[in-house]
Amino acid sequence: MKFLDKYQLLKKSIPVPALYQGLFTENCESVDYTYQSKNCYYCFDAARLTDSMYTIIGWGNNLVDCLSVTESEKCYQCIDSNKCHNSTYLLDCNSCTDCHFSAFLISCTDCFGCVGLAHKQYCIFNKQYAKEEYIKKLKKLEKEDPQKIFNQMLTIKKSIPHPASQQFNNENCAYGDYVYNSKNCYWCFNSYYSENSGYSYTSGVMKNSWDMFFSGGSLLEKMVPCERCYECVDTDICYNCGFLKGCTSCTNCFYSTDLRNCTDCFGCVGLSNKKYCILNNQLTKEKYNEALASIKRELGWKV
Repeated sequence: MKFLDKYQLLKKSIPVPALYQGLFTENCESVDYTYQSKNCYYCFDAARLTDSMYTIIGWGNNLVDCLSVTESEKCYQCIDSNKCHNSTYLLDCNSCTDCHFSAFLISCTDCFGCVGLAHKQYCIFNKQYAKEEYIKKLKKLEKEDPQKIFNQMLTIKKSIPHPASQQFNNENCAYGDYVYNSKNCYWCFNSYYSENSGYSYTSGVMKNSWDMFFSGGSLLEKMVPCERCYECVDTDICYNCGFLKGCTSCTNCFYSTDLRNCTDCFGCVGLSNKKYCILNNQLTKEKYNEALASIKRELGWKV
């Protein structure tokens, strides 16, 4: 029987967790694929998310009903926005504070119903106001039907051109969308703090990594990148790994699933704190290297 067939049989023989919660996750209820998060409810595909609920692809604090919102706090009903604070009903906004019912804003403060502005303050439906007048009009608008306000903003949005892709603070990141604080990345989407990487989706804090899906490094106090990885899914803080699913803090591991803190494992499932294992069998370093060379030849790797 070939190696990959044995690996598939091993995967089918070992129970998998019903929900995926990574390391450093605390007091999170009804969540899935949530990592390094605390006090969250009904959140999915989230990392470093705190005191939030009903959010998908989130990173920040106090996010409610948000989708693809990163490095933000105190936001409600925001979509595809980055580094925003105390804002509601935003679409494709970056570095905004106290903005509402707006789209395609960059570094704006106290804007309402605006589209396509940059470095502006005290604007309503793209019209500039003095601070006192802005506050007065805002109090009246707060009493109106939110759907009516949103429709008015959408009317403005249709008349203003917007960029083909959303990028912020990047260098040499062609052919991607929703890429933030990255360098030399190609064909990345919903990616952040990445370097020399490509073909990734909803991944971040990584270097020299390709074909990644919801994978990356640590977002805790000190960012630790996922580095030299290939074809990884739901995997974080790994180095020199490939073809992993649901693994955390692993080095030199390949073709494996649900590993924690493992090194030099090949074709393994559900192991923790292990080294020199193949198909979940413990080997000596010498036997491991000998068996690994044979498997790599079978898989067509250069040995």
